[in-house]
Amino acid sequence: MKKPVIVCIDDEPDVLNSLKIELKKAIGDRCIIETAEGGADALELLADLQADEYEIALVLSDYIMPDIKGDELLRKIHENSPETLTIMLTGQADLEALSNAIKYAKLYRYIPKPWQNEDLKLTVVEAVHSYLQDQKLTDEILKRQEVNEELKLVNEALSASESRLRQFLEALPVGVSVYNPDGSIAYFNQTAGELLGADTISESTAEQLAATYQLYVANTDELYPPDNLPILRALKGEFVKVDDVEIRQDGKIIAIEINTTPIFDASGNVAYAIAAFQDISDRKQAEKILADYQRTLEAQIDERTEQLQQAALAAEAANTAKSTFLANMSHELRTPLNSILGFAQIMEPSPNLTLENRENMRIIRRSGEHLLTLINEVLDLSKIEAGRMTIDPKIFDLYRLLDDLQDMFQLRAQNQELQLLFQRAPDVPQYVRTDDTKLRQVLINLLSNAIHFTQSGEIILKVTKLENSEFINLLETPIACFDTTISIRDFSRTRSNFETVDLKEEAEDLTVPGFFLQFKIEDTGVGIAPEELDNIFKAFVQTASGQKNHKGTGLGLNISRQFVRLMGGEIVVESQLELGTTFKFEIPVDAVYDADIPALQINREVTGLEPNQPCYRILIVDDREDNRQLLVKMLSPLGFGLQQATNGREAIEMWENWHPHLILMDVRMPVMDGYEATKKIKASIQQREQEQQKNGEMNISDPESPIPKIIALTASTIEGRRSFALLVGCDDFISKPFCKKDIFDTLNKHLGVKYVYSNSTDFISTGDRNNLSASPSNAELACLPKLPAEWINNIKQVIRSADFDLISRTIEGIRDAHPEFAEILQGHLDNFDYQKIFNVITETEESDNADRGGTN
Repeated sequence: MKKPVIVCIDDEPDVLNSLKIELKKAIGDRCIIETAEGGADALELLADLQADEYEIALVLSDYIMPDIKGDELLRKIHENSPETLTIMLTGQADLEALSNAIKYAKLYRYIPKPWQNEDLKLTVVEAVHSYLQDQKLTDEILKRQEVNEELKLVNEALSASESRLRQFLEALPVGVSVYNPDGSIAYFNQTAGELLGADTISESTAEQLAATYQLYVANTDELYPPDNLPILRALKGEFVKVDDVEIRQDGKIIAIEINTTPIFDASGNVAYAIAAFQDISDRKQAEKILADYQRTLEAQIDERTEQLQQAALAAEAANTAKSTFLANMSHELRTPLNSILGFAQIMEPSPNLTLENRENMRIIRRSGEHLLTLINEVLDLSKIEAGRMTIDPKIFDLYRLLDDLQDMFQLRAQNQELQLLFQRAPDVPQYVRTDDTKLRQVLINLLSNAIHFTQSGEIILKVTKLENSEFINLLETPIACFDTTISIRDFSRTRSNFETVDLKEEAEDLTVPGFFLQFKIEDTGVGIAPEELDNIFKAFVQTASGQKNHKGTGLGLNISRQFVRLMGGEIVVESQLELGTTFKFEIPVDAVYDADIPALQINREVTGLEPNQPCYRILIVDDREDNRQLLVKMLSPLGFGLQQATNGREAIEMWENWHPHLILMDVRMPVMDGYEATKKIKASIQQREQEQQKNGEMNISDPESPIPKIIALTASTIEGRRSFALLVGCDDFISKPFCKKDIFDTLNKHLGVKYVYSNSTDFISTGDRNNLSASPSNAELACLPKLPAEWINNIKQVIRSADFDLISRTIEGIRDAHPEFAEILQGHLDNFDYQKIFNVITETEESDNADRGGTN
């Protein structure tokens, strides 16, 4: 708040300074003191102060000044600031001037010159005090006027509000009544009067309400107990809601619901209570009907539930029997397959085989793999039906997968004189993230069908990248077949704004924003009849052309659709008889950052063990002679010490006497199975350790009596076998049929075995089928040149670094001498196929070595 201002006016500067000093002594800092030399200067100063919203409390003016007389100046000041007090200072008394100043300028006092300091101080202090008191009084008067106006408005609003409230209450379809603390009725609205059958407020007390208005307990002939009346309970401070009250008047029964609310004053005492009640006769009647219906429905549900439980038990028993049958059949089929595939792996790389026999071994292996695929299809279908199939997304090389598939089917296509084309759009990334195993299986199924049902012409696999799904356009295509129109429409709408695919919540975010990949397999085959399109995705259902060929299980397309949907996509088919068929599916995938692309892995044939390693003893336990011999054939050439047992009991005896480093334990055997044998061996080891601790001996493993690692082997596919094997004490788990790499990797993992590898990578185990296409073609082998050893060593090093530019520069180093060979290598490099480059170089190196050996 700004301080009041005192203005001193005189044409003599010395007088003004003296006056200001005296006033400063009298007033201190309570007021601002301003001065003006003459009337015009004073009026301008006062105008500026008023513009800045200062309060001018007092003006002290000389009477005789050159430009204006003091009384005239004070009159003008009063006109502009009526509340300002004035004091005239003069050495010449002019009664008329004083009279004018008193009359027109609110002159507070006249002080003669020369003034007495004490008189001046006292006069100024009293004048300022008087001004402030007047202002305070004026403010209070204004405030009271404002309060009175506000009270008037509040009273008017309150009156209007009370009127509106009364109108609202009267218009409510619910009865409302208000009760005083003594229980008497203060008010009830029109609806309350109609329900209670009263036109006026009764003089009855709250205790007499039940009798006065005939309030009964619902479905009885008893008046409602006074102590339990909702309004009395509300007057005691309770919030009450009841719906067990009936009003009976003139032979009519009205069921009502009552809600009562106590209203408290500032002291916390009940000032009054409000009751709201309404007719709920219709609701009570509906509740009775609903209760009767619910009882009937519950009886029907109980009956139906019992029937469903019996059906569920029967279905569960049938499903268990089916699962058990499939598991047992899988075990019985996988066991001989393990031997077939295993021995084929052992014999295939043998240098003693002729080219014809080696090809025969490959046929045996491929046939076994095909049989294994058929078995897995049946098991996959079983898992899908049981809802136990899941996806396992990982980062993989899409280009390599497509190249593998092209190599896999190229020979079949050539044998049938078909053209097999793979077309990949330029913007399709090389590395993506999704379930590569399921994607591979879907493409194998569709390509296999296309080749199988095409007698002439071509099969084309097209891969394109999409930002949004295109399936919504298929709804207008009359020859398109899909599960249901709704499923495709829902798929397209929910995927159209696709941004990022989270195939696994717990997976790390290694990917860039996602997109769709569309795979289209077109053929010029026999086509599918329109009446058969609706059934092609059903299990065990084949088209007419499929039945004529008597091949397949009828599961491939069903499983393919299930796999595509598991990956978040959808599949459709378009076909016309004698013109061909097109299968198209879209799946969401994630592109991958360059830093997360997996390093190149090179597969080499194990030929022996590195020197200076222990002589590892390995116990092979299996009741089947062929399975034991398979492992013996795999391991004995490497120099392992091997022993065999035919059941769990023999295994325990061999362990106690021979002390193997590792036990390959089949879990399903007569006499004693592998689980029981493992538990007994682990229990014996634990007991031995406890005895050592009890005797104070240090628990140091004896190199001649090591604690064995036990690896469970089984051909069973029953879920939970792996977890159970680990639970009983096994250290690891391998499923049959297995490949050599599985066995060798397990020995390295648990025993630290280090291997010697051959330089050749021509022969790759069946457990790594993705790399089958890495073998050099016959055309490549036919033009192998002799290369400098230094260059060969250098190219191998740069291939392992996976540096595209460095590999390209290294290839350019031999282009002048071997242009055709350099072009072959450059073609593999353009496809980022480092494995093929490595294998071709290795073949060249071995060819050179063989030539040098032959000349010695």
